[in-house]
Amino acid sequence: MGGGGMAMVRRWTALAAVAAVAVALAQAGAGAQAPIALRYYYPVGASGPLNRLMTEMVNDFNASHPGIRVEPVFAGNYVEAMAKAMTAVLGGTPPDLAVLDTPELYSLLDRNAIIPLDDLIAQSGGARWLDDFYGALLLNARANGHVYSIPWQRSTPIFYYNKDMFRKAGLDPNRPPKNWTELAAYGQKLTVRDASDRVTQWGVEAPVADTSPWVFQGFLIEAGAKYFDTETGKWVKFNSPEAVSALQFILDLQRKYKVHPPGPTSKAFWDQVPQDFIQQKVAMIYSTTGNMTFIRTNAKFEWNAAFMPAGKRYGAPTGGGSFYIFNKIPQDHVQAAWTFIRWMTEPAQAARWSIGSGYVPIRKTELSAPAFAAYLKQVPQALTATLQLRVAGEQMTIHDVDQIGTILVTAIQAAQSGRLSPQAALDQAQRDATAILQKYQ
Repeated sequence: MGGGGMAMVRRWTALAAVAAVAVALAQAGAGAQAPIALRYYYPVGASGPLNRLMTEMVNDFNASHPGIRVEPVFAGNYVEAMAKAMTAVLGGTPPDLAVLDTPELYSLLDRNAIIPLDDLIAQSGGARWLDDFYGALLLNARANGHVYSIPWQRSTPIFYYNKDMFRKAGLDPNRPPKNWTELAAYGQKLTVRDASDRVTQWGVEAPVADTSPWVFQGFLIEAGAKYFDTETGKWVKFNSPEAVSALQFILDLQRKYKVHPPGPTSKAFWDQVPQDFIQQKVAMIYSTTGNMTFIRTNAKFEWNAAFMPAGKRYGAPTGGGSFYIFNKIPQDHVQAAWTFIRWMTEPAQAARWSIGSGYVPIRKTELSAPAFAAYLKQVPQALTATLQLRVAGEQMTIHDVDQIGTILVTAIQAAQSGRLSPQAALDQAQRDATAILQKYQ
């Protein structure tokens, strides 16, 4: 065969080889398994930056886990996210996983919406792995002997104060009030009135009757009130002497000492109360740890954070959202969802979220993550919330928690408005809540 013929053979041989490779690749592609797509509902209870941070973290997870693709669905605030999740459950198309308000545990169980995580935890190191999470954050993760959620964007109310105002009032800026008696005394020194007796600066603001009674639960814990069933979520005790004393103290701040804005305090703790603080309308506030980043970036004065002042004891309720995996999803989706939860709650990732949001660290080893250690040098106030977890109590986690929380808010507002005495208001709340919980007895 001549040279031209040999060249032709070589060209056909090369083309055949290319074609064979293309066929092999096509066959491999046809047989390759598509990544598991997870629908992830996520509540946005704060502001735009949290949306961006979560998107970045989900994108980083997807890039490092090619067999899984998490599709985040930003579902509004906690109430809206819960409603969206329940609509999907009732419609037979539940999300694979979600971050939902932690006290919703019994509401989720009553709808058979979530699965226990015990077997998945056992795969991940069991008690040794779980024990790295702060114990106070796991109090309302358990029911019926099982663990149903893993902490994520968790918080407590915390006490913020303006150190510049302390100095101006002759108070030690490095010594916040330790107890209720000192709080009232400090408040009197920090409340400023003009010549016409109009208040130009309030001493303290505590949003105890916001859309939820979360902050007020801190006062209940501090008063020593055992105000709900921590074992089965079937009863409340709103009208004990300790609970009445907590509500009376709030009224004393408003009426007796006149250091707190009067009337029902229904300002949203996410929005208006921290705004009042950074605008220097108030010297001391109770707000969530989740507002620390907002305060840090907007306050034009020196500030600090402290424990909520003690009544009979120190105390604060835990709060915020946790990860849940939903029932009636494929088993491979369960495993993929758990892979995502494990990755998100690794110390380095958890620290990334805590730094970007202000939420409290969820794991003990998170404090030693290099990024968080550097953050604490810049924002030492962030450690206060972690230390307060040692004295924290469980947020009210019961059946029909949203409805019963509204009943308690209504009682607080009735007392603040003067329509009912603290005892009468809490007696009414007790009757109404007991009637609702009767079906679970």
